Amino acid sequence: MDVSRLGKGRLRVAVTGASGEYGKLLLPLLERDPDVESILVLDVARPEGAKVDFHQVDLTRHDAEADLTDALSDQPVDALYHLAFLFGPIRNGSLAHELEVIGTMNVLTAAGRAKLPRLVVPSLTAVYGARGNNPALLREDSALQGCPHSRFVTDKVEVEGQVRAFRERHPDMRVLVLRFAPVLGPSIENPVTRLLTRTAVVPTLLGYDPLWQGVHEEDAGRALHLALRADASGEFNIVGRGVLPLSGLIRQAGARPLPLPGPLFRGALHTLDVVGADMLPVALLDYIHYSWVADGKRAESALGFTPSHHVRDAAAALTLRRS
Repeated sequence: MDVSRLGKGRLRVAVTGASGEYGKLLLPLLERDPDVESILVLDVARPEGAKVDFHQVDLTRHDAEADLTDALSDQPVDALYHLAFLFGPIRNGSLAHELEVIGTMNVLTAAGRAKLPRLVVPSLTAVYGARGNNPALLREDSALQGCPHSRFVTDKVEVEGQVRAFRERHPDMRVLVLRFAPVLGPSIENPVTRLLTRTAVVPTLLGYDPLWQGVHEEDAGRALHLALRADASGEFNIVGRGVLPLSGLIRQAGARPLPLPGPLFRGALHTLDVVGADMLPVALLDYIHYSWVADGKRAESALGFTPSHHVRDAAAALTLRRS
């Protein structure tokens, strides 16, 4: 099945991770899309939706690949969104690795066997890493230096490697990877929203105030939806308008930055973790040290994605979580 079905009200879209952060942003848009006939949800729990055709699939099980292949081959599928990635506090790193890395391997094998025309996978601009020698703008062909001490980031880098190799093996398939800046909004739960909203005072590193980007949850959902029709393949940076220093981002979110020397900063994060605040893991300290600003021009030209929200507005939307 190819893009010739677009516009005829017969699109069949498959989604893994429909109950996760990205799935909750995308599914309402697919429900309202008149060209989407049905949404094949491959997940452990059924979400709400009039168009949902639910198949229970657990990506961490040994038989997940067979379940996926059967579900994707049963009826023609025009696009698969693989959105099964974790953003809440990760207490079991092995289980997270099993879901994201091994789960992605199962998804890619099934997608190849079903000969799907389109695959969309989300990633993060964090995969570029935060380094003192980063260029002013990180473009899609920049090296993925990641964050060696963070499994949260290294798993995403590994997934990108899997997807890139898959795209090379399947040149006839459109494979899109959307690298999102931190997604911000009242309904989103990820390491950055926890950092900005769990306390009224946010510890930062004395002497460092790196530039950050963010993308409003509404813009993130729209970018995912645009990938359904884009005449493109490859990686795309999905960022909001503008940048802010971390201190400004914290203030826009309704909190106050508290610059601390390195040892005190690490101690503060550890204490907050012990009391259950679940703020930024110490492993992600690179992103508090250095700027990591991605260029969004390719997404604008190839996907037609232009963000509606400035990063200051995306951060300000987090104040709704405090009310």
